[in-house]
Amino acid sequence: MRLLSFLLILSFPVLFSCKNNNKNHKDPVIVYLPQKNSTDSSSKNNATNFKYDLKNPGHTWKLPAQLVEVSGNTWIDAEHLILIEDLHPVLYYIKIDDKKATLEKTIPFATEDKEKFDIEDVTYVNNTVYALWSHGVLFKITDWQTKPVIDKIKTGLKKENNTEGLCYDPVTKNLFIACKDDPGVPDAKKSTKAVYQFDMENSKLNEKPFLLINKKDFESVANEKISFNPSAIAVHPVTHDIYLLTTRDNKGMAVYSHDGVLKSYQTIDKDLMPQPEGICFSPDGKLYISSEGKKGEAGNLFEFDPSGN
Repeated sequence: MRLLSFLLILSFPVLFSCKNNNKNHKDPVIVYLPQKNSTDSSSKNNATNFKYDLKNPGHTWKLPAQLVEVSGNTWIDAEHLILIEDLHPVLYYIKIDDKKATLEKTIPFATEDKEKFDIEDVTYVNNTVYALWSHGVLFKITDWQTKPVIDKIKTGLKKENNTEGLCYDPVTKNLFIACKDDPGVPDAKKSTKAVYQFDMENSKLNEKPFLLINKKDFESVANEKISFNPSAIAVHPVTHDIYLLTTRDNKGMAVYSHDGVLKSYQTIDKDLMPQPEGICFSPDGKLYISSEGKKGEAGNLFEFDPSGN
């Protein structure tokens, strides 16, 4: 008899939940069965996986007049970044404080009258600066603060790849190069994009892409197929997630785990950032995005604190 009573008590919540078909009933549901393809679920996971509020920067700096078409940035120290812009092979050494961004120094790294450049990104590794030309060429700049020594490196990537993103990866200790156009992969779809590793020790490009960006992957986090054309790349210093910007058809930011799983996608307000093409992190995880300005004005630099800070 006791056993029968015990079984009846256990079964009561299940029977109650099955019989209650009133849609307006407000009592809590006992058991939740999440649906794998639920739009609400994917949107919630997308928001949870993203740690920055791209609509509300903690700081905004108007950049010096030379940086209208700003195309890349890299963190140097708590008061300084190096930025670059499309048309001139020059490093712009910028000091930032609570009020303004000041140009302290310019460092040319190529002769402009010999070639027409499209400089797309920049990164800083062990006191050395690397700048990226869209034709797949790296400029390695040592002793940049005193007497710069420049080494021009052909990576093997070409103009057709349109190399736009560059950053250092502390995990592999290589450089990442993101291609905006041709991924360099046989039989790949036109919408597929690629990120390659450049072996710094051997000064050689790894032939196999480190990451492939596929349009269909965005359905799981954005509920639609996103045309993603990377314009900048950075690796988070703590999580080692890979952050990528896109600007051509959509303005947004994608976050991949270091093993290549798309974790989130967030749109960027084009009124705030008309052309976001530069991204980097400070060691404590602050996010910096640089964007061209409006209607020929100088660009802007934005700082975002991670959520909870």
